Amino acid sequence: MPENHVKMTSGEIGVLWTGYQNDSMSLQLLSYFLATSEDSEIRPIIEFARHLSEEHLKFLMDLFQKEDFPVPVGFTSKDANLKAPKLYTDAFMLEFILQMAKSG
Repeated sequence: MPENHVKMTSGEIGVLWTGYQNDSMSLQLLSYFLATSEDSEIRPIIEFARHLSEEHLKFLMDLFQKEDFPVPVGFTSKDANLKAPKLYTDAFMLEFILQMAKSG
C-alpha cells in the first residue's frame, strides 16, 4: 500500500459491512424468486437484480481484500431453500426489487 494510503474509518467499514450483508441476503432471496417466479415477463428483471447483487458483492470483496480487512461470511446458498414452496406472489417480487433499487 502507498505511504499516503488512508485507512477506512469504523463508520465507513460499518457501511460497507452492512452493504455486504444486504447484498448477500438479496442474492439468496433473488435466487429463490427465480426458482419460484411464474411470470415470464418479470424473470429478466429478477435476473438483472440478481446480477447487480453479484457484481456489488464482488466489488465489496475486492475492496475488503485490498484494505486487508476480513470478508464477512454473509448469507450463503445454505441459508436458502430454493425447493421450498412459493411464498411470495410475483407482484411482491417486483415490489421488493423496486424497494431495493430505491434504497440502493
